[in-house]
Amino acid sequence: MEATDRVLAAVRASLPAGPLLVALSGGADSAVAAWACLEVAGEDRVRLVHVDHGLADSETMRAAANLVAHALGMKLRVVAVQLPASSAEETHARVARMAALDQVVGDDEWIVTGHHSDDAAETVFGNLLRGAGALGLSGIGERRDRYVRPLLDVSSETVRAAADHLQLPYRNDPANVDLRHRRNVFRHRLLPHIEAELGRDVRGALQRTARILSSDDAYLEAQADQVPIRIDSGAALLPAPLLTSLPRPVASRAIRRAIRMVRPPYPGSAAEVASIVDVATAGGRRQLLSGWFVVREGVEVAIAPALELAPVSAVDLPVPGSIVFGYGHHIEAQLVQGVPGPALHRRDRAWLDAAALVDGAEVRSAAPGERLDVGKGSKTVRDALAEADVPLRHRATWPVVVTRGRIAWVPGVRIGAWARAANGAGSGIVMRWERTAG
Repeated sequence: MEATDRVLAAVRASLPAGPLLVALSGGADSAVAAWACLEVAGEDRVRLVHVDHGLADSETMRAAANLVAHALGMKLRVVAVQLPASSAEETHARVARMAALDQVVGDDEWIVTGHHSDDAAETVFGNLLRGAGALGLSGIGERRDRYVRPLLDVSSETVRAAADHLQLPYRNDPANVDLRHRRNVFRHRLLPHIEAELGRDVRGALQRTARILSSDDAYLEAQADQVPIRIDSGAALLPAPLLTSLPRPVASRAIRRAIRMVRPPYPGSAAEVASIVDVATAGGRRQLLSGWFVVREGVEVAIAPALELAPVSAVDLPVPGSIVFGYGHHIEAQLVQGVPGPALHRRDRAWLDAAALVDGAEVRSAAPGERLDVGKGSKTVRDALAEADVPLRHRATWPVVVTRGRIAWVPGVRIGAWARAANGAGSGIVMRWERTAG
């Protein structure tokens, strides 16, 4: 069987239905992937995107991608990214490339890459050396999220032979022979040396390991699907009782999935997972290695970029009228007749004296040390929020309704005694509060 036939057979077997975005680097692998996708799916389902990393050899690879696209009779979209100054250039380039593709992919599109079986083996080898678990040792994965790698069972030798047979105008990326990158050390030195010493196909053995563990990993991932993850104000929240009662492999996957959702694309280190389980078990808070935080919030554990949210600007509240404040707080004010007694005892509503709010109202966050009138004395808003189990992250930005410089209501917490409407009052102001995820 010719190399092109092997490539087409692999692509036909693994390509999903629907439109395809092919990440075209300008190298042989992605050029062959683009050609095969066009052959199998047709021009109407395929578009080509090149990510320009702005590195020393990026101009050469961009030119090659344009030549390949022209040879295939396709248009090419180029997306430029800027990398931070860092010695971990390879890692940052991969993260930036994935982020760029995620931004330009359509809602119903799949992202196709040219990863082949040698890439898969090198990934498993690298993950083995760093002490990865089943997830890392299961390799790249033919399909993960919206990424598809249809050449994963095809060797680099076959892919290169197909590219040469088709006379595709690809270029060899100089970054792929730069031994400053760990992957290239595996590819050009370690794996060839091990294979020469053992006289066997080590890459094939690594691929078999990945296939075996991928089934185990798929089962554990399905179990982790049962753990609900809630996103709120940039944080991921998981139920602490589940994290402490589930088998550790399942809990770890749920945690890694949550981290990836709020801090993509990587799912966190083993040390971060351990810290999150510890906080779920014993409470408190910890700073993670990445600079993020994990904190116990009632029955949930929050994985957040900071312990407190960014400050929020004050908003005027018209009466009647409604506003949205800060991180998903909806507050509505209405003039009403008659006292709705049950409203006096609901945390999401406040019956206020119309005369007290004659000068209008403002919604803002409480100042440090600001106090709320509770009838016989006062207490700080921060203490009142803590008593109402408002999460620490939200206390500095929680709304308070203020008039004449005094707090009339802390939504979801309590009404200022001075502003409460008397039972039996003929008219007043009813305020309603609802919070959605911010």
